[in-house]
Amino acid sequence: MNPPQPHTVTFVTGYFNIYDTEYDESRTFEKRLCHFLRIAKSGIPICVVIENTFEDKLKVALTKENCFNVQIIDVLDKNQIPFLSEEEKQYGLPDIRNVQKDTHRYMALMNSKIDFVKRAIDKNPFSTKYFCWFDFSLAYVFRNVETTIQHIDSLACQPNYIHSFIAMPGCWSWKINKMDDICKKICWRFCGGFFMGDKDSLLDFYHTSVNHYNDFVVQTNVVVWEVNYWAWLESYTNSFHPLWYLAGHDDSIIHVPLDNITLKTE
Repeated sequence: MNPPQPHTVTFVTGYFNIYDTEYDESRTFEKRLCHFLRIAKSGIPICVVIENTFEDKLKVALTKENCFNVQIIDVLDKNQIPFLSEEEKQYGLPDIRNVQKDTHRYMALMNSKIDFVKRAIDKNPFSTKYFCWFDFSLAYVFRNVETTIQHIDSLACQPNYIHSFIAMPGCWSWKINKMDDICKKICWRFCGGFFMGDKDSLLDFYHTSVNHYNDFVVQTNVVVWEVNYWAWLESYTNSFHPLWYLAGHDDSIIHVPLDNITLKTE
């Protein structure tokens, strides 16, 4: 039997409950946790940023399932969510949205994904060069759960990634060229729930996101979903050029085109 391949990718996720009352009983922490554990039990290295309210519950679940491959790297109060400030509450929200769900705090949390990745890169407890964001309950969109999680494990062990890349799935193949599409409704140029890359490229993405965010909000007078903001970065700043690939909110989201991000071997 061949020995297992060492992991080359650290996976990163986070969980916060930003609502005073649960707006959807199908999306409680306990139900989201079940989806997370399906991925965690694969054994891939995972870093988690967690709201302090849920730290103990997560630790108990990880111990019960022997998920020693998961490390909690930061515990924050919900008021410490990056991209969240009192100033932003003076700005508007998109006209077409789920009013209960898509609040200022929710938009801040979505835009904080790259901040959580940076925290994992800075600590790098698994000593990897590559990092991958996945939404905490991503597995709920999978139709072929076992096969898809096996594919995630293969991504985690891939030995031949190229030096520099960010790979991002998206539902729309065209770049966004209308500000109304960015400011008024959800924009699916990117899926949002999954992306990966090398640490230097992801750090550049973090600094680009931080450096342009205030300009975007002031210019548009609105705070938006992370996927809309990323589409704006891609189309309007010439500072963000991910490898885009077609996917939906299903198993295809994790099917990164390996031919484009791995070195050719004989």
